[in-house]
This record gives sequence, C-alpha cells and structure tokens, in this order.
Amino acid sequence: MVRGGFVTYGKVAGILMLDSRIPRIPGDPGHAQTFPFPVAYRAVEGLPFSDLVEGRLDNADKATEAAASLEADGVSFVAADCGLFSVLQKKIAARLSIPFLGSALALIPLLGTFLPPNRCVGVLTGHTDLLRDHHLRAAGVSPDGIVVAGMENSSEFRKVVIDRGTDLDPEAMREGVREASLELAGRASRKGLGLGAVVLECTNLVSFRDTVQEAAGAPVYDLVSLVELYASGYARREFAETHRSFARG
Repeated sequence: MVRGGFVTYGKVAGILMLDSRIPRIPGDPGHAQTFPFPVAYRAVEGLPFSDLVEGRLDNADKATEAAASLEADGVSFVAADCGLFSVLQKKIAARLSIPFLGSALALIPLLGTFLPPNRCVGVLTGHTDLLRDHHLRAAGVSPDGIVVAGMENSSEFRKVVIDRGTDLDPEAMREGVREASLELAGRASRKGLGLGAVVLECTNLVSFRDTVQEAAGAPVYDLVSLVELYASGYARREFAETHRSFARG
C-alpha cells in the first residue's frame, strides 16, 4: 500500500532558508547538490535577520508557516539554514508533527559529553557580536563551556554574507576561514585546553569544513552533519551475515 496525499514524493529533508540571494556553493545547505538525497526548500519571507539576532518572536509565525508548508510537501523533517534559528526551535517544533532541526548548536552538548576534561568544543560563527547567550542557551549550551571565534575580520565574508553581496571568491573566503580557525584554536589554547571538536554555527562555512579541520586540528560538525545524521535514521538498510564462523568446539 502506498500512501498518497502529496503532489510530489521522495523528498527526505526540508530546508528552511532566510530570504537572501547570496551565492552558495556545494557544502552549503542552500546548494541542493550538498546532500546525497532529495531535499525541498522554502524561503521565509518577511522575517528580519535582526529578529533572529535579538531573539524576537514578533515575526516567528512567518517561519512556522514556511516550515509547515514543507511538512505539507511530504518531507520527513525540517532543518533551518542559519544557526541563529535556535531561538525559534521550540516555537517551530510546536507547530509541526515532524522533527525540526533548528541549529547545529544543538550538537554541542552531545559532542562535549564525549570529550576528556582537557578538551573543549569550539564554535566558529559568522560574527561573534551576533551569536549571543540566548542563542546558546536555547540550544542547551552553557556559554562558559565553549570557545568562540568569528568571521567578522574576513573582508570576503563581510562582503558576501553580512553585506549580502552577489559575487563570491571561494579562495578568499577559504583564507578567512583558515584565519578564524587558527584564532579559535588559539583561544582554546589560552584557556589551557585543546579543541576536541568544532561546530560551525554559520552554514555558509560548511563548504570549507576541510580547511577548518586542517587549521583547527579537530573534527568539525555542522548543520549538514546534523541533517545527514538525522536522515540516516530514515534510510532503509538490511544487514546480512557476510562471514561465517568455523570455530571448533
């Protein structure tokens, strides 16, 4: 029996996007070729970015309605393109009957559980002035338990992401990511800690995950990691015994 009720089928994840026109490359959740499975997109129109920064709920209904429309399209779960959506996690999740993945910041408590005492989780964000305590606490993160560095000193990041430019120089962006990653490792070191994991709050940095790994010297996780982890629970896989034991006795 096949259940109907949708116009199209086979979409695994729905990606909730801010309404911007910045360029995106593979690795960015806003580029459909990032994922090894079908995804659907919905832009949240009329939601000021400042609402996410300040944690205001004035226009939250615009986000919940966009997420609900993705659910109506038949996706298995919805994820948000910006880590600052953590402040809307409870609001949007309450509207849906499917899971909502609001921010990669939610990975921090899980990752921190596995680390030895001399290692910490580092967070790479778009701008350290925009990632605030209410974003972290909404994701269950203690601000005192992490180190944070941002991309605000990268002229390419500022031009494209902050100022909404329409042309991206990937190598210039990569250099900014490298410098921010080195700064992140340095901040951990000055606290007498090593980086045990790095979480990319800003999804525009995911395309440069390999650069963060190399410069920070730690495994890196992000919204794509979270989406792929969640999608794996929906993947159909059968396990077959491929080797036999002939132990005697």
